[in-house]
Amino acid sequence: MNRPFKSKRAAVIATGWVGDTIACTAAATSLYDKGFKVTFFTRWPQLVPILKNDSRFTVRLYWHLKIIRILKPILNWCFDVVIWEPNKWSYQEPFTAEIRRIAGCAPITEYQLFLGPERAMVEASHNSRPVITISRDLYKRAYGRDIDNLISQLQTLGKVEWVGLLPLKNSKHGKTRGLLSDAISIFKSDIFIGPEGGLLWLAAGIGKPCIYFTENIVEVAKQNNIPNLDHILGSKNHYPDKDIYFPLPAYCSNEDAIKITKNAMNTLGVHHGEQ
Repeated sequence: MNRPFKSKRAAVIATGWVGDTIACTAAATSLYDKGFKVTFFTRWPQLVPILKNDSRFTVRLYWHLKIIRILKPILNWCFDVVIWEPNKWSYQEPFTAEIRRIAGCAPITEYQLFLGPERAMVEASHNSRPVITISRDLYKRAYGRDIDNLISQLQTLGKVEWVGLLPLKNSKHGKTRGLLSDAISIFKSDIFIGPEGGLLWLAAGIGKPCIYFTENIVEVAKQNNIPNLDHILGSKNHYPDKDIYFPLPAYCSNEDAIKITKNAMNTLGVHHGEQ
């Protein structure tokens, strides 16, 4: 079919949750590297202020999955290449590698997010005590863990700052609340702690050291009848050459989680309250 464009145009359409959407940016950046003018479609307005800092693609917001699917014939006419997030990820490789492979690009796992001018404003900040940003999703994905006890122990290691939505809310409730302020808080902190989820994708994407709980990874494996997803989900798998991502053993005790956190902070050269 003839199209009214001289340059190659590509569309990447993310249809999943916030973390999945961030994963799909990997296809957009790789298509740009192949010479495409890329438009990235997302249904999460809270991500737009962050995604717009990446000059490699243009961000377009749509409000409902039904709308973007109705527009499929128009998208196919307007763009030379249209890449849709899979209805169901294969769980055979990290999402960033899978979406790049779907887009016909090299299945590289690393991805990158940008904070724009806000980053320059906070880079020189220095804290007398280490700051630990913690995702409120930890309460939602506690899996029997005493979160209050864990937090009280973490407070002996540094100043705890919460990020993200209240535990009973999900991404749909956060559409009027941008994630840029949370991203800045995470960037200013020394380390991020949370479960596998959207904020972990965000923290890893801006290069922040992460300690993450893996119970949700185990549960996703069970739901998909897959023996193990430890080599696929979690930020350590997206940055195999960087030693700043620390998965916690699933269902480990709070004491073990604190011990691993101390060791991680020592490895990163982050001074904590207990030496």
